[in-house]
Amino acid sequence: MVNHLLEIVTNHGLNQVLYNVFFALGFVAVFTFNLLNCKNFDIPKWKSVVLTIAVYTLSVLWMFFLYWVAHGFKDWGGNNIVRIFIWVPVFTWPVCKLLKLDFLKCCEFIAPCLCVVHGVAHLGCIFAGCCHGYAWDYGIMNHALGYKTFPIQPIEAITALLIVVFIWGRQKRMNFKLDGLSYPLMLMLFGYSRFLYEFARDNEKMFLGISGLAIHALIAGLVGSIWYITVKDINRRKLSGKGRRART
Repeated sequence: MVNHLLEIVTNHGLNQVLYNVFFALGFVAVFTFNLLNCKNFDIPKWKSVVLTIAVYTLSVLWMFFLYWVAHGFKDWGGNNIVRIFIWVPVFTWPVCKLLKLDFLKCCEFIAPCLCVVHGVAHLGCIFAGCCHGYAWDYGIMNHALGYKTFPIQPIEAITALLIVVFIWGRQKRMNFKLDGLSYPLMLMLFGYSRFLYEFARDNEKMFLGISGLAIHALIAGLVGSIWYITVKDINRRKLSGKGRRART
Protein backbone atom coordinates (compact mmCIF):
# COMPACT_ATOMS: atom_id res chain seq x y z
CA MET A 1 0.00 0.00 0.00
CA VAL A 2 2.83 2.39 0.89
CA ASN A 3 4.66 1.62 -2.35
CA HIS A 4 1.44 2.16 -4.32
CA LEU A 5 1.03 5.57 -2.68
CA LEU A 6 4.65 6.45 -3.46
CA GLU A 7 4.09 5.45 -7.09
CA ILE A 8 1.10 7.79 -7.35
CA VAL A 9 3.08 10.63 -5.77
CA THR A 10 5.99 10.07 -8.16
CA ASN A 11 3.74 9.87 -11.23
CA HIS A 12 2.25 13.23 -10.34
CA GLY A 13 5.65 14.81 -9.62
CA LEU A 14 4.76 15.60 -6.01
CA ASN A 15 7.83 14.17 -4.28
CA GLN A 16 9.60 17.44 -3.54
CA VAL A 17 6.33 19.20 -2.81
CA LEU A 18 5.42 16.68 -0.12
CA TYR A 19 8.93 16.85 1.30
CA ASN A 20 8.54 20.62 1.71
CA VAL A 21 5.04 20.17 3.13
CA PHE A 22 6.27 17.83 5.85
CA PHE A 23 9.16 20.16 6.63
CA ALA A 24 6.63 22.96 7.16
CA LEU A 25 4.36 20.64 9.14
CA GLY A 26 7.26 19.98 11.51
CA PHE A 27 7.18 23.63 12.51
CA VAL A 28 3.38 23.67 12.72
CA ALA A 29 3.50 20.60 14.97
CA VAL A 30 6.03 22.04 17.42
CA PHE A 31 4.29 25.44 17.37
CA THR A 32 0.97 23.81 18.25
CA PHE A 33 2.55 21.49 20.82
CA ASN A 34 4.19 24.41 22.64
CA LEU A 35 1.05 26.52 22.51
CA LEU A 36 -0.89 23.73 24.22
CA ASN A 37 1.90 22.78 26.61
CA CYS A 38 2.99 26.24 27.80
CA LYS A 39 0.33 26.42 30.50
CA ASN A 40 1.89 23.41 32.22
CA PHE A 41 5.06 25.46 32.72
CA ASP A 42 3.31 28.75 33.54
CA ILE A 43 4.62 30.36 30.36
CA PRO A 44 2.27 32.94 28.78
CA LYS A 45 1.05 31.98 25.32
CA TRP A 46 2.54 35.03 23.63
CA LYS A 47 5.93 34.26 25.13
CA SER A 48 5.58 30.65 23.98
CA VAL A 49 4.93 31.92 20.44
CA VAL A 50 7.96 34.23 20.46
CA LEU A 51 10.19 31.59 22.07
CA THR A 52 9.20 28.95 19.51
CA ILE A 53 9.64 31.19 16.46
CA ALA A 54 12.93 32.70 17.65
CA VAL A 55 14.62 29.47 18.76
CA TYR A 56 13.34 27.54 15.73
CA THR A 57 14.63 30.19 13.32
CA LEU A 58 18.05 30.42 14.98
CA SER A 59 18.34 26.63 15.10
CA VAL A 60 17.46 26.18 11.42
CA LEU A 61 19.97 28.84 10.38
CA TRP A 62 22.64 27.16 12.49
CA MET A 63 21.70 23.78 10.99
CA PHE A 64 22.23 25.19 7.49
CA PHE A 65 25.52 26.77 8.54
CA LEU A 66 26.85 23.51 9.99
CA TYR A 67 25.86 21.71 6.78
CA TRP A 68 27.71 24.37 4.77
CA VAL A 69 30.85 23.91 6.89
CA ALA A 70 30.63 20.10 6.76
CA HIS A 71 30.48 20.23 2.95
CA GLY A 72 33.54 22.38 2.51
CA PHE A 73 31.71 25.73 2.28
CA LYS A 74 30.31 24.69 -1.10
CA ASP A 75 26.68 23.75 -0.48
CA TRP A 76 24.15 25.71 1.60
CA GLY A 77 21.18 23.99 3.19
CA GLY A 78 20.59 20.41 4.22
CA ASN A 79 17.98 19.52 6.83
CA ASN A 80 20.20 17.37 9.05
CA ILE A 81 18.56 18.23 12.35
CA VAL A 82 20.76 15.78 14.24
CA ARG A 83 23.57 18.35 14.00
CA ILE A 84 21.81 20.85 16.27
CA PHE A 85 20.44 18.83 19.18
CA ILE A 86 23.17 19.91 21.58
CA TRP A 87 23.07 23.53 20.36
CA VAL A 88 19.41 24.43 20.89
CA PRO A 89 19.81 25.37 24.60
CA VAL A 90 22.50 27.85 23.49
CA PHE A 91 19.93 29.68 21.35
CA THR A 92 17.27 29.32 24.03
CA TRP A 93 19.30 31.17 26.67
CA PRO A 94 19.35 34.67 25.06
CA VAL A 95 15.69 34.38 24.06
CA CYS A 96 14.82 33.51 27.68
CA LYS A 97 16.76 36.53 28.89
CA LEU A 98 14.91 38.74 26.42
CA LEU A 99 11.51 37.37 27.48
CA LYS A 100 12.46 37.25 31.18
CA LEU A 101 11.82 33.52 31.42
CA ASP A 102 13.67 31.05 33.62
CA PHE A 103 16.25 29.27 31.46
CA LEU A 104 16.08 25.92 33.30
CA LYS A 105 12.29 25.93 33.04
CA CYS A 106 12.55 26.60 29.31
CA CYS A 107 15.00 23.70 28.89
CA GLU A 108 12.34 21.43 30.38
CA PHE A 109 9.71 23.05 28.18
CA ILE A 110 11.64 22.62 24.92
CA ALA A 111 12.95 19.12 25.70
CA PRO A 112 10.41 17.26 23.48
CA CYS A 113 10.43 19.92 20.74
CA LEU A 114 13.25 18.68 18.52
CA CYS A 115 11.75 15.19 18.48
CA VAL A 116 8.34 16.65 17.59
CA VAL A 117 9.89 18.42 14.60
CA HIS A 118 11.95 15.41 13.56
CA GLY A 119 9.08 12.95 14.00
CA VAL A 120 6.88 14.91 11.61
CA ALA A 121 9.35 16.46 9.15
CA HIS A 122 11.37 13.27 8.63
CA LEU A 123 8.34 11.57 7.10
CA GLY A 124 8.84 13.84 4.11
CA CYS A 125 12.13 12.07 3.39
CA ILE A 126 10.12 9.02 2.34
CA PHE A 127 8.77 11.00 -0.61
CA ALA A 128 12.00 12.83 -1.47
CA GLY A 129 13.98 9.59 -1.37
CA CYS A 130 16.69 11.05 0.89
CA CYS A 131 18.06 9.66 4.18
CA HIS A 132 17.30 6.18 2.82
CA GLY A 133 18.38 2.77 4.04
CA TYR A 134 20.22 0.05 2.20
CA ALA A 135 18.63 -1.78 -0.72
CA TRP A 136 16.05 -4.26 0.55
CA ASP A 137 13.54 -6.26 -1.50
CA TYR A 138 10.87 -5.91 1.20
CA GLY A 139 11.39 -2.21 1.78
CA ILE A 140 9.75 0.94 0.43
CA MET A 141 10.24 2.16 -3.11
CA ASN A 142 12.74 4.97 -3.51
CA HIS A 143 11.91 6.98 -6.63
CA ALA A 144 15.31 8.72 -6.63
CA LEU A 145 17.16 5.40 -6.75
CA GLY A 146 14.69 3.24 -8.64
CA TYR A 147 14.69 0.37 -6.14
CA LYS A 148 13.34 -0.55 -2.70
CA THR A 149 15.24 0.41 0.44
CA PHE A 150 15.05 -0.40 4.13
CA PRO A 151 12.39 1.92 5.66
CA ILE A 152 14.71 3.70 8.06
CA GLN A 153 12.97 7.08 7.60
CA PRO A 154 9.60 6.06 9.15
CA ILE A 155 11.42 4.04 11.82
CA GLU A 156 13.41 7.12 12.84
CA ALA A 157 10.28 9.29 12.76
CA ILE A 158 8.28 6.90 14.93
CA THR A 159 11.18 6.61 17.38
CA ALA A 160 11.35 10.39 17.70
CA LEU A 161 7.61 10.60 18.42
CA LEU A 162 7.90 7.82 21.01
CA ILE A 163 10.62 9.86 22.73
CA VAL A 164 8.18 12.80 22.81
CA VAL A 165 5.57 10.59 24.47
CA PHE A 166 8.12 9.34 27.01
CA ILE A 167 9.54 12.77 27.92
CA TRP A 168 6.18 14.51 28.12
CA GLY A 169 4.61 11.56 29.95
CA ARG A 170 7.39 11.66 32.54
CA GLN A 171 6.88 15.40 32.99
CA LYS A 172 3.15 14.90 33.43
CA ARG A 173 3.65 12.15 36.04
CA MET A 174 5.83 14.61 37.98
CA ASN A 175 3.10 17.24 37.64
CA PHE A 176 5.60 19.24 35.53
CA LYS A 177 7.89 19.75 38.50
CA LEU A 178 11.32 20.88 37.30
CA ASP A 179 14.20 18.49 37.88
CA GLY A 180 16.46 19.50 34.99
CA LEU A 181 16.57 15.99 33.53
CA SER A 182 14.21 16.23 30.57
CA TYR A 183 16.64 17.69 28.03
CA PRO A 184 19.56 15.36 28.85
CA LEU A 185 17.17 12.41 28.76
CA MET A 186 16.03 13.47 25.30
CA LEU A 187 19.63 13.81 24.14
CA MET A 188 20.43 10.32 25.39
CA LEU A 189 17.38 8.65 23.91
CA PHE A 190 17.62 10.35 20.55
CA GLY A 191 21.41 10.41 20.31
CA TYR A 192 22.04 6.74 21.03
CA SER A 193 19.09 5.48 18.97
CA ARG A 194 20.08 7.65 16.00
CA PHE A 195 23.69 6.48 16.30
CA LEU A 196 22.49 2.88 15.89
CA TYR A 197 20.07 3.76 13.08
CA GLU A 198 22.89 5.35 11.09
CA PHE A 199 24.28 1.85 10.50
CA ALA A 200 21.08 1.05 8.57
CA ARG A 201 21.40 4.11 6.34
CA ASP A 202 23.13 3.93 2.99
CA ASN A 203 25.22 7.07 3.35
CA GLU A 204 28.89 7.97 3.24
CA LYS A 205 30.86 6.35 6.05
CA MET A 206 33.98 7.79 7.62
CA PHE A 207 35.40 4.72 9.36
CA LEU A 208 34.16 1.37 10.74
CA GLY A 209 30.78 1.95 9.11
CA ILE A 210 30.32 5.16 11.10
CA SER A 211 29.01 8.25 9.30
CA GLY A 212 29.48 11.91 10.15
CA LEU A 213 25.90 12.17 11.37
CA ALA A 214 26.46 9.11 13.56
CA ILE A 215 29.26 10.99 15.27
CA HIS A 216 26.96 13.98 15.85
CA ALA A 217 24.34 11.63 17.31
CA LEU A 218 26.88 9.90 19.55
CA ILE A 219 28.15 13.26 20.83
CA ALA A 220 24.54 14.23 21.63
CA GLY A 221 24.09 11.00 23.57
CA LEU A 222 27.35 11.46 25.48
CA VAL A 223 26.61 15.11 26.29
CA GLY A 224 23.18 14.02 27.50
CA SER A 225 24.72 11.31 29.70
CA ILE A 226 27.21 13.70 31.32
CA TRP A 227 24.48 16.33 31.74
CA TYR A 228 22.09 13.77 33.25
CA ILE A 229 24.63 12.36 35.72
CA THR A 230 25.71 15.87 36.79
CA VAL A 231 22.17 17.17 37.37
CA LYS A 232 21.13 13.92 39.08
CA ASP A 233 24.05 14.34 41.52
CA ILE A 234 23.18 17.99 42.14
CA ASN A 235 19.56 17.05 42.86
CA ARG A 236 20.68 14.29 45.22
CA ARG A 237 22.92 16.68 47.14
CA LYS A 238 20.15 19.26 47.41
CA LEU A 239 17.78 16.60 48.72
CA SER A 240 20.37 15.37 51.22
CA GLY A 241 20.99 18.96 52.37
CA LYS A 242 17.26 19.53 52.95
CA GLY A 243 17.08 16.28 54.88
CA ARG A 244 19.93 17.30 57.21
CA ARG A 245 18.41 20.73 57.82
CA ALA A 246 15.05 19.14 58.61
CA ARG A 247 16.64 16.84 61.21
CA THR A 248 18.41 19.75 62.90
